[in-house]
Amino acid sequence: MRIDSTKWVNMPKTYERTQSVEGTKNQRTNRPDEVSISTEARARFNETQSSRTEKIESLKQAIQDGTYKPDAKKIAERFLNL
Repeated sequence: MRIDSTKWVNMPKTYERTQSVEGTKNQRTNRPDEVSISTEARARFNETQSSRTEKIESLKQAIQDGTYKPDAKKIAERFLNL
């Protein structure tokens, strides 16, 4: 094994650079996160939300009536695809 003493001379400089980089990270994290949703995305969400609500209501009704028959094969396939 070879130990080169010139590498150790620059060690304090490397440590100082690391400290300055860590200090700048803390300043960036103080800002709150922001998300902006476009009007098109909101419209699509509202469209899917209403159709989803209708589907949920029809499933609830089928369960209450006793006519809901889940397909075991489809359920198993979805579990296997996870």
